[in-house]
Amino acid sequence: MQDKALDRVQREIVLLREYRTRLIADVVTGKLDVREAAARLPDKTDAPDPLASVDALANDDDDDDGADPDAGPEEAKA
Repeated sequence: MQDKALDRVQREIVLLREYRTRLIADVVTGKLDVREAAARLPDKTDAPDPLASVDALANDDDDDDGADPDAGPEEAKA
């Protein structure tokens, strides 16, 4: 039973990929005009920018003491 369900899901994935490829080809070649649909899209979404969260994580260093991370180790002062 599981094998049958898995086969069906895999076949659906193949069909969706074929549909996606055909849809992209039709848009690129001009067989499908998407300008009207694109004009109805909102200018800005309410969803957060996925790259903003990555940038925030990259810049969030708890141990940041203002030192240059590329500088070599500090020498002990006598």
